[in-house]
Amino acid sequence: MNLLTWVGAAALGACPYLAEILPDPISVEDARGEFVEIRLPQTPWHDTLTVYFEEKAIWTGLANASANRVLLIRDTSLCPATDRLFCSPLTGKAFPNSRESVFSLVSGDCNDSAELPKPKAGKSFVRTDSLWSSWAYAEPSPGIPNAYLEADAKDCRLHIDTLIYAESGWKGSWTLEGCDSAWVKAYFRSTASYTENAWQGALTRGNRTAFETRIPSEALQIQVILPPDDIPGNDSLDTLVSRKGSFPIRITEVHPCPEEGIPEWFEVYNASIRTLDLSPFSLCSEKSAFPNVSLEKHVSAVVAKDTAALRSFVGNDDVQIIQLNFGYLKNAADTLCLCYGNVPIDSVIWGKESKTHCPDGFSTRTGREENSPGFQTPGSLSADTALPFSVEWNARVFSKKHRSNPLMVRVQSESKVLVELVSGKGDLLWKSELAADPAGNTWTRIPLLEKGFPGPNFLRISQGSREKRFTVILKP
Repeated sequence: MNLLTWVGAAALGACPYLAEILPDPISVEDARGEFVEIRLPQTPWHDTLTVYFEEKAIWTGLANASANRVLLIRDTSLCPATDRLFCSPLTGKAFPNSRESVFSLVSGDCNDSAELPKPKAGKSFVRTDSLWSSWAYAEPSPGIPNAYLEADAKDCRLHIDTLIYAESGWKGSWTLEGCDSAWVKAYFRSTASYTENAWQGALTRGNRTAFETRIPSEALQIQVILPPDDIPGNDSLDTLVSRKGSFPIRITEVHPCPEEGIPEWFEVYNASIRTLDLSPFSLCSEKSAFPNVSLEKHVSAVVAKDTAALRSFVGNDDVQIIQLNFGYLKNAADTLCLCYGNVPIDSVIWGKESKTHCPDGFSTRTGREENSPGFQTPGSLSADTALPFSVEWNARVFSKKHRSNPLMVRVQSESKVLVELVSGKGDLLWKSELAADPAGNTWTRIPLLEKGFPGPNFLRISQGSREKRFTVILKP
């Protein structure tokens, strides 16, 4: 796509030039995202650089000694972290979004200029081809060369071609792209144990190379380290793979119709023994991608649109709450689908057959009522739903100021049951074994007012591996 005309006056191989210009960003407002990127032909470049927008100087300065690029951007907090980039605030009036414009660059005996047509929202103008005489619309990459449009940009990257699980471990193959050769280091780590294998070797571009892990774990973390190059964003590869139904991040609890004043929420759980990055996850759409946060091993996180309101309800600062705009969940019937990249890894469906529990929500593994944000009790990941007892309680919210209204519970059961009071952090506060009560006539006082912590506490009633649990709130 030939958009513009090159008007440089000096030899192209020896002079700085305008490499990329973004007049109309859409991911952030113009006052933050507009930028001009300059490519330096040699390091260091000693002459002063001056950039003009429609004949008015908008920046003058020198790049640092190690830089091979200069990024002038409205908000320098958006600058990528790399030693080969000199980043500086962009000044002057805003660039036009609905008309043509002219940019120019002067440095010593060198000069360059570009006449830009009306921009496309969210697209950069990127100089391209070996003669640097044409431009193309592209996704913005401030401070980073576009390896597909700049012919001399070195971008080593690794593509995993195949990956197969076998009883002896994982086997696969990968191919190096974007550079002639590279020395690669890789680590394969089980998510169920601390077993790991290392692999290293030289790869050449375009040649598919086989690898083997000897780790029989159903889920595997692969980390690959490539040598630094012009494009730092993909110098490493960190990915998760698993057999179907064995992915370590899963949805464990859903609340499509909580009590009034409490936002809808769902819970995700990291079943692996390693801390995992959640940023590659989404609800299977670009608009519902998780933020750049991590989830520690065997820990749950609560996901909601209104984190402040949910924090007030949870009342426990140790529970991780993640903000995510996932729209509205339907009470009667709906679906949540969790993706890793573009691959669906877990889903939850509720409707008439699943009998949505309002306002308590439900465990996705057991189907039982549950209201334990950020907390997994023993048996909560089991699918055994048969309960040989029934439970009643007098209220959900209690206050230390009203001691005349304690938490009371009665259990109808043919056999004795264990009753446990657990804090929001998962600490056991009190337990008692209740005798069999087939008629369910006996009320038992639970010492929530004396032993509970402000905020959510959990009451667990169990017989063997089968249990019932619910949340009670204790106010000061």
